[in-house]
Amino acid sequence: MLLAVAGAAVTVSMMYRTTMIQAAVPDIMRGRLQGLFTVVLTGGPRVGDLSVDVLSLAALLRFAPLLGGLIIIVAAAVSLRLYHGLRDYDALDPKP
Repeated sequence: MLLAVAGAAVTVSMMYRTTMIQAAVPDIMRGRLQGLFTVVLTGGPRVGDLSVDVLSLAALLRFAPLLGGLIIIVAAAVSLRLYHGLRDYDALDPKP
């Protein structure tokens, strides 16, 4: 059940990101940003797999998901703090 909810959330967030890229990014930068987006989506799970493998070798099997979740929460908080454009994004008036 929770995996289905997580999959739906990923799909919705992908639609939002794609819409923001198409609406707010200038044409000259759109290809570069889409390339970066692809690298993050394909490389992100591999980095997660590596961190889980390293932590499981250290016999901290229950700590790996908790650590991953905490890192994501901290990264999101720092991103929102540093880049006000993420928090203040308005779909009716997109600005790069």
